[in-house]
Amino acid sequence: MTGREDRPRRRRETVVAEPPGRALADGAHGVDLRIDMRRALAKQTARQRAVLVLRYYEDLPEAEVAGILGCSVGTVRSTAHRSLARLRELAPELREPYTIFGEATA
Repeated sequence: MTGREDRPRRRRETVVAEPPGRALADGAHGVDLRIDMRRALAKQTARQRAVLVLRYYEDLPEAEVAGILGCSVGTVRSTAHRSLARLRELAPELREPYTIFGEATA
């Protein structure tokens, strides 16, 4: 035993040339984002909401979402695509640098 197991791990710093453009806000900012997301989802149709929640929030595969909703995998794909586009229109503040239902944004 080397004794290293007893010491807490240190996190490595990442050195960057410039500071990030935006500072991370306090916990209240996360609450605001969730409220914005909920409002945008409420403006979607029931099927669009179901596809987004099952596919991205619950992280279910397309085939399972299709089985739950009683539709084809292609319908799940096209509905998810259109629903995400509409979500971005309804809540542009959710676009960057945030993640919408697990979909990474650039």
